[in-house]
Amino acid sequence: MKATIQKAELRRIDDIWKKHKPQGLGFSDNDAIVLTLKITGKQGKKFTETFYCRLKGDGTLGRSMTHASEKRQQTLQKFIKKYISKEKRYNIRENIDKWKGKEIEVEEIDGSLIITI
Repeated sequence: MKATIQKAELRRIDDIWKKHKPQGLGFSDNDAIVLTLKITGKQGKKFTETFYCRLKGDGTLGRSMTHASEKRQQTLQKFIKKYISKEKRYNIRENIDKWKGKEIEVEEIDGSLIITI
């Protein structure tokens, strides 16, 4: 199934979670990329996907402190490489506005939609 990115925004974790981060997010996970996607041909069905990450000051992905955080970073890197840019040191902060309109692959598993990476 295909979907189009309708909205892509970079947010700070403390803007999303006011009191405490959810368990599983490392202390180095400070940023969230929130994507709003629209399924092609399904009466405009929309869903959101959030990638938690750590961005360095120059807008590129930083190294994570925990194994779980590192795995999330790698998933985001694979997503960017497959759908957005092959550039090794891709600046997310400067280029996230260019993500709108990109077509990506999604699949439905147990009634939930996920991005195919």
